[in-house]
Amino acid sequence: MNFRLSCSLSLVLAVAGLGLAGCQLPKVVAPIGSGYQEVSHPKRGFIDEPPLPRISFEHRGADGRVVKIWPSLYGVNTVINGELAIFVGDRAYRDDGTRTTRPRLFAVQFPGLPLDITDQVLWEWARTNGKSLGQTMDHFSLITPKENSGRLELHLDFYTNDKNWPDQGELLLEWNQVTNIMQTVKSKGLVEKDLYWHTQFIGVELPSQPTAPFAKP
Repeated sequence: MNFRLSCSLSLVLAVAGLGLAGCQLPKVVAPIGSGYQEVSHPKRGFIDEPPLPRISFEHRGADGRVVKIWPSLYGVNTVINGELAIFVGDRAYRDDGTRTTRPRLFAVQFPGLPLDITDQVLWEWARTNGKSLGQTMDHFSLITPKENSGRLELHLDFYTNDKNWPDQGELLLEWNQVTNIMQTVKSKGLVEKDLYWHTQFIGVELPSQPTAPFAKP
């Protein structure tokens, strides 16, 4: 398989560095494989406070047609495996018109809609480690994906004052497991629109104690 990694954070910092000149920064397009690309959307920078640009995730077809997949990446690795992309995007969680977002793990195989697979991944980590899904969801902060020896490695960060709960966790998935998770979300989920970006995606929220046939691919 052909695996490629992109680092949105590096792109953010590189573009932000140009803001030291105090001028309007140009949009920067960074192809990352299989037609996928990350695009910076910088604002006017100032010498004392260069702003970090927003990075969107797009797909450019062979005919040059560009389709936006997600408007704002969180700033960690995007993993490309053939036509499949795994990325972390900012998703709004308040329906009040404000930009109140949280990082969520998405999978997309263009031209399909992005799939929010966060809860299914948390369920798999909780099952593997003998933890409560409810507590796992409550303590969850961020998932960072990367490719590791032909598999998808997911690093989980937790935020909690519970001394009996780990600050971090790891989950290693075969690509067929990722495909099964995606199929579960497609079959059980609904097409939604992000509350802030109004971008379409497919998601399914798990109860704190899901039944195995519902959550397990």
